[in-house]
Amino acid sequence: MEAVSASAVTVAYVQKARSLFSCIMGALSFELIIEAAKTIAAGDHTTALTVLNLGCIGVAITVKAFLFAYCYLLRKYPSAGVLAQDHRNDIILNSTGIILSLMGQHIAWWIDPMGGIIIALWILINWSQTAIVNIQKFIGETAPPALLNKITYIAVSHHPDILQVDTVRAYSSGVGYFCEVDIVVDPLTTVHAAHDIAESLQVVLESLEEIERAFVHIDYNVTHHPEHLV
Repeated sequence: MEAVSASAVTVAYVQKARSLFSCIMGALSFELIIEAAKTIAAGDHTTALTVLNLGCIGVAITVKAFLFAYCYLLRKYPSAGVLAQDHRNDIILNSTGIILSLMGQHIAWWIDPMGGIIIALWILINWSQTAIVNIQKFIGETAPPALLNKITYIAVSHHPDILQVDTVRAYSSGVGYFCEVDIVVDPLTTVHAAHDIAESLQVVLESLEEIERAFVHIDYNVTHHPEHLV
């Protein structure tokens, strides 16, 4: 059995981590909203923003900016693209947090906690969307009809010895799609010839941008019982 590409494995682990992190960030967002609401209700005008705080956050933003630029240059690799998105979000959040804190310190005290609520809501919505997208990928979401039709056409027209395409399936695998194609050949076709036809079709399907891995199964009729019980 061929190993799945390293990039696919890397992105799969990153997406799993993002799903877990989404839950953590969601819980953190609720806590931030509660604490900010308590501050507003209590009328607490004190702020803890110091030069040291600003310096630390400034360093963090600078480092994140360099990491974002580096990952963005490598965005053709799926894992780098995912990390670039995370770094971008951190830059936006940290910059917004500094601005709102300064406004709360010098303009109106309630801007700081109100800004905290807004940022927490943004985090909650953003990471909830991330969790939903990643969960859909992990549960094997079916490929769109356009991709299924494309795979079917390629399989039907691939080789004159392919008499029929029995089954076409495609489902998400975390980064791309896995596809399964059942083709029907003449019962008298040699094992050597049938193998070459299936292997060449597999290579063509895996050359598609959307397909991470293709599996081609060979049969000699379409009246057989299903190969799998489920």
